[in-house]
Amino acid sequence: MTFALAWVFEFFSLLAFDLFVEAFVFEWLAWNGTNKNDWFFALWWGAVAVWFLYGSVTIMRRVGRVTDQENP
Repeated sequence: MTFALAWVFEFFSLLAFDLFVEAFVFEWLAWNGTNKNDWFFALWWGAVAVWFLYGSVTIMRRVGRVTDQENP
């Protein structure tokens, strides 16, 4: 259960980081609406995909382990 809570917290942390970069850093660099920030979004979606796959697999394994212990 604690892993699932940490996983959800990580989602909000990733989202907050993305919003900060888009709202402040890209505005400061004048990169909004240009192709200069494409590398960030490629890395961003890669990090989100890794976060989602790792968390999903880990949660499913833990749920399966708990279910196997309850129903031998």
